[in-house]
Amino acid sequence: MATITPLNSSSIYDEKVIRELFEQHYTPLVLFAEGYIPDLDTDKDVVQEVFLSLIESQETFNDVDNLKAYLYGTVRHKCLKYLRHEEVKRRYQKYMQSEAPDETKTYEERVLEEEVYALLIKAIQNLPEQCQKVYLLVLEGKSNQEIAYQLQLNIETVKSHKQVGKKLLYDQLKHIIPVGILIFLLEF
Repeated sequence: MATITPLNSSSIYDEKVIRELFEQHYTPLVLFAEGYIPDLDTDKDVVQEVFLSLIESQETFNDVDNLKAYLYGTVRHKCLKYLRHEEVKRRYQKYMQSEAPDETKTYEERVLEEEVYALLIKAIQNLPEQCQKVYLLVLEGKSNQEIAYQLQLNIETVKSHKQVGKKLLYDQLKHIIPVGILIFLLEF
């Protein structure tokens, strides 16, 4: 098959030229997309979208290299956009799963958990300012390193604030919350 080189705007949008461009570049572009997205069906969809955007853009190209650069660049861009979208979906699903109430727990257990959590938050609010900031970030699931970076503290300082906070929280809550639950709560 002869290589199609649509170099002017009148020939590239001819149906025959588009079909030949598609046949010539489709498989290599799908293989290129597969380097980003390991799902063949998605790769094929991405490449088809690229050809549709080529037709819709009415872009003109001076030579074949410019056309190839456009095709590969657009495939790369669409693959990265797809991956970002998938990451957002994954995070949302993870968040929803963690926020969804555990169906095996009774209403009373959930109310008790919420009350204990409210007591813990109230006690955290009574901590010294830096301990309070550290513990609120701990509750968000942040690691010592993430907390240190966010608060611009040394990791050892974060650990120290956690230790001081743990003692102060224990002292505040030991008369309200059973010791076993309290120890579990403060080990986060």
